[in-house]
Amino acid sequence: MTHSSKLTYISLIIMALSITFMPGCNRSTRSFFQEGVSAELARYRFKQIYDVSYQLHFTIPEKKSEPITGNTIINFKPLKARHGVILDFTPGEKFVHKISVNNDSTFYSIMNGHIYIDANELIPRQNNTIEISFTASDQSLNRSDDFLYSLFVPDRASTAFPCFDQPDIKAEFILSLDIPETWSALSNGKQEKQQTRENTKTLYFAGDKPISTYLFAFAAGRFDTLSQTRNGRTIDMYHRETDKQKLNNNAQSIFQQHFDALEWLEEYTGIAYPYNKFDIAVLPGFQYSGMEHPGAIWYRDTRVLLPDNAPLSSIISKANLIAHETAHMWFGNLVTMKWFDDVWLKEVFAGFMADKIVAEQFPDHNHDLQFILSHYPKAMAIDRSQGTHPIKQELSNMKLAGTLYGAIIYNKAPIVFQQLEEIMEPPNFRAAVQEYLRTFSHGNADWNDLVTIFDKHSDSDISRWSNAWVYGKGMPNIVHSADEKPNTIILQQTNSNISDDFTVQLLGLLNKTEESDQQQNIWFNKNSVHVNNINLKSNEQLILPNGTGMGYGYFAFSPSDKDFIKKHVTKNNSLTLLFPDKTTRAQFYINMFENFLNANIDERIFAGFLFSALESEDHQPLINYLLSISGTWALRFPAYEQSPDLQQQLDDLLWKKITEAPTEIAETYLESWMTLTRQPASYEKMVNLYEGTINIPNLSISDDNLTQLALEAVVRFPERSNLIDQELKRIDNPDRLRRLKFLIPAASSDPLERDKFFEQLKRAENRRPEPWVLDALYYLHHPAHPQQGIKYVEESLNLLEEIQKTGDIFFPLNWLAATFQQYHDVEIVAMTEKYLQNYPQLPENLKRKVLQAADINFRTAGK
Repeated sequence: MTHSSKLTYISLIIMALSITFMPGCNRSTRSFFQEGVSAELARYRFKQIYDVSYQLHFTIPEKKSEPITGNTIINFKPLKARHGVILDFTPGEKFVHKISVNNDSTFYSIMNGHIYIDANELIPRQNNTIEISFTASDQSLNRSDDFLYSLFVPDRASTAFPCFDQPDIKAEFILSLDIPETWSALSNGKQEKQQTRENTKTLYFAGDKPISTYLFAFAAGRFDTLSQTRNGRTIDMYHRETDKQKLNNNAQSIFQQHFDALEWLEEYTGIAYPYNKFDIAVLPGFQYSGMEHPGAIWYRDTRVLLPDNAPLSSIISKANLIAHETAHMWFGNLVTMKWFDDVWLKEVFAGFMADKIVAEQFPDHNHDLQFILSHYPKAMAIDRSQGTHPIKQELSNMKLAGTLYGAIIYNKAPIVFQQLEEIMEPPNFRAAVQEYLRTFSHGNADWNDLVTIFDKHSDSDISRWSNAWVYGKGMPNIVHSADEKPNTIILQQTNSNISDDFTVQLLGLLNKTEESDQQQNIWFNKNSVHVNNINLKSNEQLILPNGTGMGYGYFAFSPSDKDFIKKHVTKNNSLTLLFPDKTTRAQFYINMFENFLNANIDERIFAGFLFSALESEDHQPLINYLLSISGTWALRFPAYEQSPDLQQQLDDLLWKKITEAPTEIAETYLESWMTLTRQPASYEKMVNLYEGTINIPNLSISDDNLTQLALEAVVRFPERSNLIDQELKRIDNPDRLRRLKFLIPAASSDPLERDKFFEQLKRAENRRPEPWVLDALYYLHHPAHPQQGIKYVEESLNLLEEIQKTGDIFFPLNWLAATFQQYHDVEIVAMTEKYLQNYPQLPENLKRKVLQAADINFRTAGK
């Protein structure tokens, strides 16, 4: 019906007053009328609304310039009728065409992303129906020329259709789509039927078990499909890959790893797969590595369709990703958090289970080492920064839910859960997990619900442990020194910002002297611990409190440690002989980097360590870590850019490795060399490598690296712009071709062209696909033209709040990291400090993102 603004306003005021003065309510109900879903609104709706289902229809035109229209029928039961209904729909009033309640017109109001319905017709405790016709916003529908996919996590379903957009109002979703006749589509439920008309067809998808709005999904477009069946279960894979060899090389492992993960999880949890189907879509330019929609998992194509001769680390990473997303079917989907402050819980369970699954899929691989390298460096990168935070964070409004994601959730939480399983013992931990899943099946739970179950299955005080490790922030800083008592050392925790309980962990101490190695496990259960029976006869020895792979924190080297390092580590000695155990070597490498960042190791000594380690290291996961920290050192600290000798030494070493390393590792060295080389002779090598005039038998260059090779060469040799023309002709995949065309302006030799490109990034519609934007930022801030790139930094900071509102969950931090990662200038720190001073109202979680991304810059500046 048509309604005047006066009636709308009066209706809104009546509803506001009725809610505000209802028994048990207070001034917090004012948040009902703010943008986003406040915690108060979510609690109110959870108590008032139940038995929800959606019947959704979208009409998707072939041209992405034309709007997507839709209709939804929302069935629900209200506990009470007199307070009306508040739905979420962020596009606003112009996108709403018609609303009816129980087949009758009604007054409604639209404000701040909500639809307020004065629903006098509602019948308490019985089924009621709201029908709304609307136009969807494109914000979360990720439209390309010939395909699209939805991505509604964490609070973006309401950008596409009216709904109760909070995780604890689960609902059945029944979907139909009008799409071009040549397109196909998939969603959470099974496709039941299809009707075809001229140039258009309608697909109907059945409902399934109740799920949260952020887990509802659909994709449509020009897709090919592959299918495989095992033990009566069929998986369909939708994809756009045109390289048949790449597809054939990867398809079997993709299917097998999904089947294996499903069977493992059913056995571990004691619960059958909870949904009616299981399909996947492999999407070019997808923002995340994967997203766990029930029955319809999305993957980024480059994460699961690996090139020939992919390194083992990439193969295992792919398997871990598949296991992670599959584990979410139980952890996050079957049982979902009540509120997004517990988003970490679904992620830690998925990651923890994935590690277990992959350990059985690759039994000959060193999974302790894999766990360390996958989690410790990323977690410590946040915990060492001024932007660190607890695993469980506060959340007042769903519009900020995306800011909760990061390495503390994905990387520190698994470390903490590993400790928890050790404390409880694996059988008890598993029994508690099974009880948790049974108790809250197809419902919602929070961390305290799980802690209560853990306490039932453990003799330890899990609640106390949780207060330290889940609600506390930062990491222990542990120093060691000789005690007055002979052959005794003292381990002391010196971080005053963490509680005593935070230090409780098992450490595997290694004492290395010139004569021998000595190992022992110790419970570090208070701020100061004496360790006896330590051989302290040598003046040069190295003590690693976490040397056997256990223990989380910053472990500062003592003067004796540093003497040992100076003598044995930086003199081109083989570190593989000095530390034959790979896990010990990994912890030593991590400790070296952390001590360097904390200014406890001189930069020249650290550079000597890097060259010595890169020269001798032969284990690929450790090579990957060394190359990663080499890149951080070279790009974020001044010594490398200011020292032609260091540049030449690193260039020679990397080129040697490219030409001599086994095929599965050589390309890894190539990727670092392309980024770090500063030698004009190497720029010529780039051109020759691309054109094939240099033949390295052991080097196989993937399609993506050929593209990067062309771009890197042109950035350094603008006169060789013909390489880009050659690359445009070489690429035959339409999605990879679109990516290259997107990147070309950012890599242009014309400063005005780069300026124009950055100006375009200020508009939200030009910041997609997000992985391509991050690649483009690399070229905008390329060391080949740093003085131009630095002028984009201040403007990039000023865009942060808008990027958080319009981008997806990982984009704000990734945007900042891509902006800062090529600089070691004090000017960057000054810009960052000025930004934080000028925006004191910046949400705390966004402020943390800035401090996390700029941590290395602050350290370079001595702050």
